[in-house]
Amino acid sequence: MNHRAGGCPQLEDISALMDGELTHLAARELKLHAATCAVCGATLQQFSQLHGQLQPLRDRKADVDIASLVMPRLAAAPTARPTLRPRSTSSPWPSLWSFGPRALGGAAALGAGVYLGLMLLAGGGTVLRPAGMTAFDAEPVGSLCAGLPSCSARGR
Repeated sequence: MNHRAGGCPQLEDISALMDGELTHLAARELKLHAATCAVCGATLQQFSQLHGQLQPLRDRKADVDIASLVMPRLAAAPTARPTLRPRSTSSPWPSLWSFGPRALGGAAALGAGVYLGLMLLAGGGTVLRPAGMTAFDAEPVGSLCAGLPSCSARGR
């Protein structure tokens, strides 16, 4: 049985107790702990209620046996075996041409990363200026109305 930092058993162990998967000794130890621990006792109580609520589902039987429908299809399906390409007997190393596209893509990605990094550090030669709304540059800040009641003489 696994224990958490506080000495309490893990939720999986309490669930295993409800399913009857623990040994007699481990189940007795967990029940004794739950009797003295408020957290584990409440958890065991909730799991017991849930187990009782799910019990009618276990007793219900399906009208159709799905396994008898699926198993013949699985048996009839051909098993795909991976095909291996024959190796060249002239050289144990793969052809260098197969590394070309990968190397080219890696070099392009590395070069783009270095270029963008240098542009970020060096500034790229241009000064970034935040975009402004030039139509309103002549108006002082706060001179525009936020809404119709604030623009009227009565609203002020």
